[in-house]
Amino acid sequence: MATTSIVRNEDQFCVYRAVESQGTRVLWELTSACNLKCDFCLVEIKRRHLPLARALEIADDLIAVRVDKVLLSGGEPLLYPGIENVIRHLVAHDILVKLLTNGTVEHPAVFRLIRQSNSIEVSLSIPTVDADEADRIFVSKGALAKIAGTIEALPKARLNAICAVSQLNVGRVGEVIDWVADAGVPCISLTDIFKDPTSPGRFRDDCRDLRIGQDERRMLFDLIGRKRSQYRGRLAIRTTQFAVNNHDECLAGRSIFYVDSMGLVLPCTITDNRDWRNTASRMRVRNAIAFYRQAISGAPESSCSAHLASLPFQFGTSGH
Repeated sequence: MATTSIVRNEDQFCVYRAVESQGTRVLWELTSACNLKCDFCLVEIKRRHLPLARALEIADDLIAVRVDKVLLSGGEPLLYPGIENVIRHLVAHDILVKLLTNGTVEHPAVFRLIRQSNSIEVSLSIPTVDADEADRIFVSKGALAKIAGTIEALPKARLNAICAVSQLNVGRVGEVIDWVADAGVPCISLTDIFKDPTSPGRFRDDCRDLRIGQDERRMLFDLIGRKRSQYRGRLAIRTTQFAVNNHDECLAGRSIFYVDSMGLVLPCTITDNRDWRNTASRMRVRNAIAFYRQAISGAPESSCSAHLASLPFQFGTSGH
């Protein structure tokens, strides 16, 4: 039976998984192509993508090593020409697929597949519910209306909203939470994604200047506490990468992996060890995963847990 996500209030430090989730998770950057130009995007533009046959080979490797959940990201994954084939192949082998989309790309074939399969979940980016502000953040006209249309086209029970909290929108996070709840989406994830990048960003060399300050973080978590109480049983509110709890453990390279748009496997998106990269570049995905599991005994170099542990703001509870 395929894996399913647990929808609950939760404060987690890792973008790959919930604090207590089990199994092996893979974030697969299927393409670096995107139709938007979000200022905070950290994805390096590769200007090419893997042919479908190679992508299906990677999917076979993920199936062979018994991955439970694959997060298909980009760029914008719905721009990858073979996206429907990749999703079908993974779902046919009882892998839970989470499509991480900006929500502005209409793909009728994939949308039909999502409606037909309970093994596909969708996360959509919603940084604001002000239409003009959305156009400025996404650098695209009519973005919010397109996102709303995507929400209406898909099963709401399997949707999740993602709101990257920054200086661009910190004052309107409450409005976003209310809008998502009113839309019938059962979960929203508030993220602090502005880590120190280890590879060239898409449009900004270093987007850490967009991060909110400590006082704003405290006010944000006061807001989250109120909204969790207001929408209890109706909307789960998750937070990611704001800080760590003492019981959190980095699992990169053991049950968490990252596959970039050229098919290279790394322990996670911000662990960029050159020796590992050179070694893994000569391996099939299944062999690279086996290599990391054998080579990494603790948190890998440059993991985000060490960075987040240095932050003065810590969670009071895990919010379960």
